[in-house]
Amino acid sequence: METLIEAKNKIHVEITTMDTDVFASYFQRYSSEVEQFEDLMAQTTIAWHALANKVEKQGRVAFVANISYCAIMLHIQSMKLFLSGHIVAAGNLSRQVVESIAMALLCSGNTLTFMDRFINDKYSTKNAVKDVIRHKETLGLREGGVVTLKEAVEFYNKFSHLSKLTIAAATPFSEHGLYVGASFDQAKIQGYDTEVRNRLSLAKVFPNFVTALLMNVDKW
Repeated sequence: METLIEAKNKIHVEITTMDTDVFASYFQRYSSEVEQFEDLMAQTTIAWHALANKVEKQGRVAFVANISYCAIMLHIQSMKLFLSGHIVAAGNLSRQVVESIAMALLCSGNTLTFMDRFINDKYSTKNAVKDVIRHKETLGLREGGVVTLKEAVEFYNKFSHLSKLTIAAATPFSEHGLYVGASFDQAKIQGYDTEVRNRLSLAKVFPNFVTALLMNVDKW
């Protein structure tokens, strides 16, 4: 049994340093997927600047631009957390990514009222994906992208509340003990592979996501 000092030292290391061995294990396995992710998010960032440039002509576009940038930033940070071995935190952040995408789309609809309702604290973003699906024709969305959003929100909902996945993240499957923080567990490879596929699948939606926003705000 560990002593109080040993426990404190373990916690100190966890909150003040990054486990480079854990990161190296993830990156070695997923380096090609990471490169694809980087390419897609870089394309999205460049496309986003065209949206930001429209703010000067229409001030309300700033709200759409800011929310969509949050989606980009959060998706990148979620991948970083995942590769650093913080699975639950990465999944929880991905839930916000999906909501940000959906909320930006809803706010881009010229005939919809979601932006004003959100600004006035009369709309909850937990309903954003469902409402995007309801208004997909108005927002000019392709069926494939809508399906990806729906699948993503269903998957990452599991990380928004305590679940068996949360407990599993703290429990080694390949050895005895418990994880206090970052981890790479060879016995969980199948789950990690699913996580990476989901993040890459969502990244593939991003360029079309920004294109849809641009087309919608051009109608304002």
